[in-house]
Amino acid sequence: MRTVIITIPFLLFFACGPECKNENAIASTPVSIEVERLEAAFFSQDSPEGIENLLEEYREFSRLFLDSDQYPTDSILAAKIFRLIQNPSIDTLYNEAVSEYSDFDPIREDLEMAIGKMTTLFPETRVPKIQTTVSGLYKDLFISDSLILIGLDFFIGPKATYKPLEIPGYVLKRYNKEHLASIIVKFLAGNQVYKGKSSSLLSEMVDFGKTYYLASSLVPCTQDSVWLGYTSRDMEVIDENEAVIWANLLENEVLYETNHITKRRFLGERPNVYEISQECPGRIGAWVGWRIVESYMKNNEVSIEALLADTDNEKIFRLSGYKPQSR
Repeated sequence: MRTVIITIPFLLFFACGPECKNENAIASTPVSIEVERLEAAFFSQDSPEGIENLLEEYREFSRLFLDSDQYPTDSILAAKIFRLIQNPSIDTLYNEAVSEYSDFDPIREDLEMAIGKMTTLFPETRVPKIQTTVSGLYKDLFISDSLILIGLDFFIGPKATYKPLEIPGYVLKRYNKEHLASIIVKFLAGNQVYKGKSSSLLSEMVDFGKTYYLASSLVPCTQDSVWLGYTSRDMEVIDENEAVIWANLLENEVLYETNHITKRRFLGERPNVYEISQECPGRIGAWVGWRIVESYMKNNEVSIEALLADTDNEKIFRLSGYKPQSR
């Protein structure tokens, strides 16, 4: 496979406000999301019996997030949780999580905007309840159409004293307050995308592109770097070398590849796509797919609903007119 060297121009980048993409593409229906901060309830208990009462009161949370069904009785799980919250390390996690998320309103407001716009597009959309907790790094997220459960201790950010060991550093950099709402919105958006009828790399790239396009339309002032989980340096690299990246995909004839290993190279979680360049960030195929979808929507009179329902992704590519030029 041919490798292309990507260069970064030595330019000064000045700070500016976020660009609002597709800001008026979808009208918003006002919604109100209930947020329950369960970490305070659990950590204020002074006995296993108090924990057990909470497990019963929040039965769905207990089952979906704490796996209560795996225990013969709630009393066994309650005793385990009570021992956990007595641990000084967990106390540190709790205090750092509560401090980082003392103001949850920005996240709630982004999610209310996203759900409100989804309700306009898809009237059957339900308004989920949010429940937060500190689980001792047991689980990060559970997302359904009716309930969003968040382990805040996973999303404290780089200053956290304790970090989940099973998550690679290049993924963990997205586990922070800035990215939390975008992670949830991308999941909800992805559930509205009809998968392409082809199993090619190109088709899966376009599927990802549809997800990013919808997500960025639901919360239009979130920066591209946040949706992608890229650093500002990553964005400089791909923006300045879009034509080089595209030329690499063409020259190596991978767009119509259906091999899962090949597809993972361009769509999977990796620190870099070395097949293109040491400087090319992972999941680059998803970004190119987003650019294709943006070009398609710009050059064709198509509604977002029609875009998401269209499974002919190779047709979408042909009609997109996507052809990046060297800068």
